[in-house]
Amino acid sequence: MKTISHVLIPAFLFLMIGCENSPTESAGMSDADLIDAIRSANKVDIPMNDMPSQSQSIIENDNEYDALGAKKASDLGYEVDLAGRGHRSGDRNEFYFNLEGRKLDPNDYGRDKDGWDRDKDDWDKDDKEDWKCFDLVLPVTFDMPDGSTITVTSDDEAGWAEIKAWYEANPDVEERPALQYPVDISYRDGTTQTINNDEEMRAAEEACRE
Repeated sequence: MKTISHVLIPAFLFLMIGCENSPTESAGMSDADLIDAIRSANKVDIPMNDMPSQSQSIIENDNEYDALGAKKASDLGYEVDLAGRGHRSGDRNEFYFNLEGRKLDPNDYGRDKDGWDRDKDDWDKDDKEDWKCFDLVLPVTFDMPDGSTITVTSDDEAGWAEIKAWYEANPDVEERPALQYPVDISYRDGTTQTINNDEEMRAAEEACRE
């Protein structure tokens, strides 16, 4: 027994020290550091309903993006792939959450090495940093929840103003406008693709990577 205890106790202490110094430990990280760690970590695909309820609520209530899928980085948090809708059609983005479900702020760098807090207002960044996947070839037409249609002819504030005004006039409506198909999309290399339905649009969005 004495020999066994001499072997087991050091081994147990070694494991405890290893756990305490685990590189996946997120305690004390700023949001920006934790986002970087999640991006770099090995992640597994998970169903959206496996995420904390707080995260699900934030995603469901976002008016500019649809969730394409979620991934979990063990001991760190979650990454959610997003596709823009409406005036953000063709945009891609990601939201990040900690293990408790709080949305992480990419502008939160915490306390720097000199010991002073960086003011979030000093950073000229938006917490939604899109990258362009493709562009809708305009004009495109949307079917509105009341059965009317709105055609968007330009990708600027004026072009999307009528849809924005419709929702301002109907604040209780949560149903999204439906894009009329077929539509063409244009990629950065100049190639175009005809999209015939929602399934093909989702496939095009999922095929894009930053």
